Amino acid sequence: MKKAISAQNTKMYLENLNAAPIATGKITAASKSAPCVVTFDDATKIRGGEPIYITGSDWTSIDNQEWIVQNVDSDAKSGSLASSDTTRETTDWSADATWTLNAFADVCAQSYQINQNPATSIDTTTLCDDEKTSLVGFRDPGTLTFDFFIDPTDPDYLALLDAYDDGEERQFEIIYRNGAVRTLPVIVQSINETGGVDQAIHGSVTLKITGSPTLTQPPGSTPKAYSFTVDVSPLSGVAPLTVTATIAESNGTASQFKIDWGDATAVETLSGGYTKTHDYAAAGGFTAHVTATVNGTDTAPMAGDAVTVTAA
Repeated sequence: MKKAISAQNTKMYLENLNAAPIATGKITAASKSAPCVVTFDDATKIRGGEPIYITGSDWTSIDNQEWIVQNVDSDAKSGSLASSDTTRETTDWSADATWTLNAFADVCAQSYQINQNPATSIDTTTLCDDEKTSLVGFRDPGTLTFDFFIDPTDPDYLALLDAYDDGEERQFEIIYRNGAVRTLPVIVQSINETGGVDQAIHGSVTLKITGSPTLTQPPGSTPKAYSFTVDVSPLSGVAPLTVTATIAESNGTASQFKIDWGDATAVETLSGGYTKTHDYAAAGGFTAHVTATVNGTDTAPMAGDAVTVTAA
């Protein structure tokens, strides 16, 4: 481990639950997979490593919780939710699903330290044993401490004091100079302030880490995310109408595609090809949705062109 980067220009931010959110939007689709892949109405407002709060999806495994977004693809408007698992969801994704990104207080630290404590050792030795035996207990996620200079009127410092007062869990971001982001769930445990002659007022904070950190790689260090498009034709006609769905892939190859034609017929599976025909037997408006399986993980459903079928 000889490779190193400078700590200079490392940025740190503490989630500010008391300020107005800085961004929000709709999530138009999601996959039943681990991790869950979601499609945003607009992904330009989201950066990898940021925590978004999801609500209104009707999926209990991710609703009303914060998730760290990774593998953000602005062109495909997609991203994955780190450590999520939606494989057991049975309901359809709700059209009311939204995401919210909270504001962050800028923590301009002088220095910082992450302290990861060893797991507890449980002694299980008995008189029957020839040597000592033990079990490994729970691991303590540890603490994060940092030092900084204080202006008691600084809004970011006041936000830090609010976080200490309410004791709520927040996300803490460390953005390294190479673009990597480490996101940690924390609780502000203590704040200390010192000052003296010929000294700037100085502070130190201890944050209790409450769960596993998430490391998001720098943009461009991982291959561009897989994406695909669905073209359906013709877009209109008289019932019964035969249409063809044509799929085009980028940045990878799916092992199969699952097509829901949107007319209450059974979902069809397409393997080893990129086109599939279907007959719309009755009049109405229909939209096909296609889910790709890539490396054992389902993507978010991709909508094809809307088709209008008129009665004969």
